Formats: sequence, C-alpha cells, structure tokens
Amino acid sequence: MLRLNYGRIMLSIRRTLPVAVALTFVAASCGGSSDGSTEDAEPAETAAEAVEETGEDLTEAEGTEDEPVEEAATDEEPVEEAPVEETEEAEEPEAETDSGEAAADGIEASLTEWTITAPTEYAAGEITFNASNGGSFPHELVVIQGESYESLPLAEGGAVIEDDLPTGALIGRTGRLGGGSSEALTVTLAPGNYVLVCNLGGGTNSHAGQGQRLDITVS
Repeated sequence: MLRLNYGRIMLSIRRTLPVAVALTFVAASCGGSSDGSTEDAEPAETAAEAVEETGEDLTEAEGTEDEPVEEAATDEEPVEEAPVEETEEAEEPEAETDSGEAAADGIEASLTEWTITAPTEYAAGEITFNASNGGSFPHELVVIQGESYESLPLAEGGAVIEDDLPTGALIGRTGRLGGGSSEALTVTLAPGNYVLVCNLGGGTNSHAGQGQRLDITVS
C-alpha cells in the first residue's frame, strides 16, 4: 500500500514540476506591475498547454511529407513528317523532223527498178542524200536543177542529155552503185525546183525513161 501511494506521489510531482517551472519562467519574463503586484498581468499559457500545442505541431510537421510531383504524362504521339514526294519533270516530246527537211544523218533516197523513193519537199541549204541501191541493176543518183523532168533536154528513150543542160544545172551525182551498195551525196540547194534521176542506160534501156526519176521542190 505504501509503495502504491509513493508511486502516485512521484507521478504527481513529475506532472506538476514542469508546470511550476514553466510558470516561474513566464512570471520572470513578463514581470509584474509597476507596484510589484501581478494583478494586471495576463495569465500566461501553462507549460503543459505550450508543450501540448508544440507537440501537436511537431507531430503534424513530422507526419507531413512532401509528395513527389509526378510529371504529367503526355499521351501525344510524335508527329511524323509527311514524306516529300519528288515531282517528276515531264519529259518534253521530241520534235518530229519534217519529211522535207534534211535530217542530221541525211535523207534516205532508195533506188530500185524503176523508181526513186525520197521526200519531194526540202528546206533550202545543205542536204545530204543517202542513196542506196535496193535493186538488181546498177543505179546512180543525179541532182539536176529544172522545173520538171519533162522540161529537161531529153534523148530518144528518155535519157537526159547532160551536155545540153544550162551551166550549173547539174548539181551533183553519186558513182555507179551496184545492187545492195550505197553512197552519201551532199549538195547545197537554193529555193527552186529540181529533179532526181538515174541517168544510166540509153534508148529503150534508159532508166529515167522507164520511170526512175522524181521532181522535188526546195523552199
């Protein structure tokens, strides 16, 4: 029984002692009135209340932790740049060469029995005839200035009498071409009328008389 009372007394002292000390400290800090009395002094907070309030604040402060700020998740997907389509340049159509103009590689003139196959209209200037013999007999290509084949001096059977031609009328000629052979003939023609002719043979065997001739125009 004595031990129980002693324990209670000690517990009471432990509880009361901090309060008394706190009151003494407050009284000393604030001081009394000018006449030494403490009637006008406001009652100070008890140490227990101060400790209790401080404990609560500390508890709250300790228990409060700054939560990490999560970075806002972005659901936006990266925008892919649209591929740039290369624009293909339209190819310009190649200019067609008119049949009457001399091509860079010359004008084809085919010689057969009994005809000359070639364009009939040309541009004035230098012209190259690629004469080729596609027949069985020998042939040639002769260029003569004249209004037409019929206007030229002709022998019986249709061959052209070259000695009777005006000076300069015979422009040029190839050599004698055998079957399957060819030769290029380059001449310069002014605007006017001309005749292409194979002037081989004579009499009834004249190639020109049998139809191997062609009137052309140069402009």
